[in-house]
Amino acid sequence: MNLTKFLLIDASLILLGVALLLLLKPSKAKAFLLEDFKGNEVANQTFRNLPVQQKLLELEKIAQKDGSGITPDSLIGLWKFTSVWKKGTEKEDLIASSLLRLFSASLEIEKDQSNQLAITNSIQFGLLSIRFTGTGKLKGKQPLLPFFFECIELKAGSVKVLSRSLKIPDEKDWPFFALISMEKNSTWLSARGRGGGLALWINSSKSDNEVN
Repeated sequence: MNLTKFLLIDASLILLGVALLLLLKPSKAKAFLLEDFKGNEVANQTFRNLPVQQKLLELEKIAQKDGSGITPDSLIGLWKFTSVWKKGTEKEDLIASSLLRLFSASLEIEKDQSNQLAITNSIQFGLLSIRFTGTGKLKGKQPLLPFFFECIELKAGSVKVLSRSLKIPDEKDWPFFALISMEKNSTWLSARGRGGGLALWINSSKSDNEVN
C-alpha cells in the first residue's frame, strides 16, 4: 500500500476540509500552507530534536542489519504525523506532509485484551473525524509491523455519522511498516511503508515537554 495514500486515508474528506478552511478562514489557511511548504526548516524549528532524512536512512541500514530494538510496549501511545518522503526522493513531500499536519493525522497504538496491538489511524478537521481501527503485530528482527483494519468510523463531534465493518484481507496482503528507529525516550518514531515511503511521527504525550 502506498504510504501517502494510507496516511491521507480519505481524499474526499481532505478536499472538503480544505474547502471549508479556505471558505471560513482564507487568510489563516493561506498563511498556514505557505509557511508549511517552506520545507524541513519549519519542522526543525518547531521540533528541533527531530532527525533529518539522511539520519533516518543511516538508522534504517542499522535496523536492517542489527534490528531497531523497538518492542510492542515501546510503541504504545498516540503518534502524530510530522513528515513523509516518497520512495527514491531526497526532499520531503511537502503537500502530503502539510495536509497530514493540517488534518492532525495520527497513529494510535494500544494493547487489546488478547495482548495484541490495537491500531487506530485517524484524521480530524474541526468537528469532523474519520478513524480506521484494526490489529497489528510485530514480526521479525527489524521488526515489521503488519496490520489490518476491520472498522471505519466517521464522526461529527460526538455524533457517529457512519460505522461499518471492513473485509479483512489475506495476511500476505496486509499493509505494514518496517520500523526504523525510535528516540531513546520514545519522543519520535520512524518507519518505511510497504510502498516504500518514509514517515516520521512524534509522540503526542511527550512532544510538548521534550521535543519543542
